[in-house]
Amino acid sequence: MVLISSRLPRATAAFGFGLGVSFANAAAASSVTSELAVKFAGINIAQLKSVYRIDGNAYSIDGAAKTNGLASLFASTRARFRSTGRFSGRAVVPNAHKLTFSQRRKNGVLSLAFQGGNVVDAVVQPKPKVRKGQVPVLAKHLKAVLDPISALVFPVSAADVGNARKICNRTVPVYTGASRMNLRFVLKGTRQVKAQGFSGTAYVCALRYEPVSGHRPTRKDTRFMVANRDMNVTMARIGDSNAYGLFAFRVKTRRGLARGRATTFAAQ
Repeated sequence: MVLISSRLPRATAAFGFGLGVSFANAAAASSVTSELAVKFAGINIAQLKSVYRIDGNAYSIDGAAKTNGLASLFASTRARFRSTGRFSGRAVVPNAHKLTFSQRRKNGVLSLAFQGGNVVDAVVQPKPKVRKGQVPVLAKHLKAVLDPISALVFPVSAADVGNARKICNRTVPVYTGASRMNLRFVLKGTRQVKAQGFSGTAYVCALRYEPVSGHRPTRKDTRFMVANRDMNVTMARIGDSNAYGLFAFRVKTRRGLARGRATTFAAQ
């Protein structure tokens, strides 16, 4: 979604869309499998598969992603990721995140450790390049943030299940390993959706991008994304949980339209 200089955070942002997670207050653990097909300019380019395990307020998300079709010929990419944390009301409090990837025979890793929602340790390889005019990432920017995988898990209270505004309306602070941004979501509407393992109401949330640091304000891509009003995510409830995960997304870029939709969204 956000175009930045480092290969690793760029891969992180792309794969971070492959989310869907269940949240339950019941003591019994639950798991969810999600498969997301991604297209760019109408062409299939990637497939993401994730397994989500929830036990009370604790969550873990394990997944893998790979390019396919024509995209594999130009930029073959594979990635694996894992995020853990807990829910506190409508908030997601991450504990750890790790992403490994290979792209054009080059390998990378992003490893983040959190304490109370603050980043306390970060390993980023390859190291992000610092470019002229780039806004520096400061220590204060790493407080109360989410990793890219946890960023699209939307928990609500039991009383707010089905409350469209409570589901969508939120600002999510994200750290990618190279940049810090806010993702602002606002309710756009509802629609009926179907996938293997799921059929029901989904909530369409309009999305706005607000860069904080790690970006270059004068870059064309940055200015385009800040002004971009053609971005949204579709969130669907998983089972009888109190949280909503990514069912579909739409992001216009300077180079074309990126879209993704779940083919499987099944509670196990």
